[in-house]
Amino acid sequence: MKSVGIITILKVNNYGAELQAYATQKAMENMGYDAEIIDYLFYKNKRYVRERISEPFYPYPLKNKIKEYLLRVRDKMSLVLHRRKAVKRETAFENFHKKHTKMSSFCYRRMSELYDNPPQYDVYCVGSDQVWNPRCYTSLYPYFLTFAPKGKKRFSYASSFGVSSIPASAKDCYRKSLLELNNIGVREWTGKTLVKGISGQEATVVCDPTILLEKSEWLQVCEKVDELPAHYLLVYELAATPYIMKMAEYVAERQKLKIVRICKDVVQGKDDGKVLNLRECGPAKFLYAFAHADFIVTNSFHGTVFSIIFNKDFYTVISKRSTNNSRQENLLESCGLIDRLIDDSMDFPDASGFCVDFGIPNKKITAWREVSRDFIRQSIEN
Repeated sequence: MKSVGIITILKVNNYGAELQAYATQKAMENMGYDAEIIDYLFYKNKRYVRERISEPFYPYPLKNKIKEYLLRVRDKMSLVLHRRKAVKRETAFENFHKKHTKMSSFCYRRMSELYDNPPQYDVYCVGSDQVWNPRCYTSLYPYFLTFAPKGKKRFSYASSFGVSSIPASAKDCYRKSLLELNNIGVREWTGKTLVKGISGQEATVVCDPTILLEKSEWLQVCEKVDELPAHYLLVYELAATPYIMKMAEYVAERQKLKIVRICKDVVQGKDDGKVLNLRECGPAKFLYAFAHADFIVTNSFHGTVFSIIFNKDFYTVISKRSTNNSRQENLLESCGLIDRLIDDSMDFPDASGFCVDFGIPNKKITAWREVSRDFIRQSIEN
């Protein structure tokens, strides 16, 4: 049995990140490989230790540095002001991985630890999630597997740039790093185009790892949320917008549903009695809320993914002002569900279009899942 070490983004208190990490490891385990997550802390984890070598590997714009600093200050203040809820939520995330995800025995808190004493596997994999996003205020070299011993197979699975273009000052670093990989799997068509343009390499578009697991497998790791009403519309928004909540109210009124919101952090959303805010849920309860919703309104990529996996009536809302819509657009186009994409400048859809026919999309998902599994096998075996 071949061993596979996977490096990705996790332990960042983000539902999509934690669930894609679990799914990558679990899917490879299901395929007969001894797969585990390399417990390398992402730079946003409070236990991560910054070093000189972990600085961004290209000249980082000053405005991005300022934004990064302000976000860190905001997050620290949130923890102080809502400590009880924050600790409870964090514990739920930690317990999910302890119970479900196979991790390396050593936790790498510094980049130097990873390079001085790299974990030993037959094959190394990076992905999924936005592991190649140039806006990350850290070195991305670990996410190109440059720590892996020479001669070992290295491949990416569903890795994402998270943007549609790479800064000119970073392209040389990206080109050299991409050339180190034996096989490249990306999550979006824009990623395939970027890889080709930067390095001349061919990339394969594969499904997000959360799609590799079927509905029945996700139901096995759900944890019941007792406070949920019998029938409800679920809102999950990464960037809060008035349009999404107004649309949720519009749909809920016509469908006779209560509104429940899964909050991305402990401070999101007002407790005004109109919406039930779930702030302390871990990934297992997040899944339960999606699995039992009557309708879903989201602007999240993984919110869209789980709406599809659980075959829920849903809408994904995007803003034309955003430069990061390609993930949702590519996903919905691939599944034949592009009509579920709503621009926040549009009028609300007519109630006659609320219901989703998943007949063809489910067949497309099944086929895409098999193509993606074949990509993993070929990357590991060939």
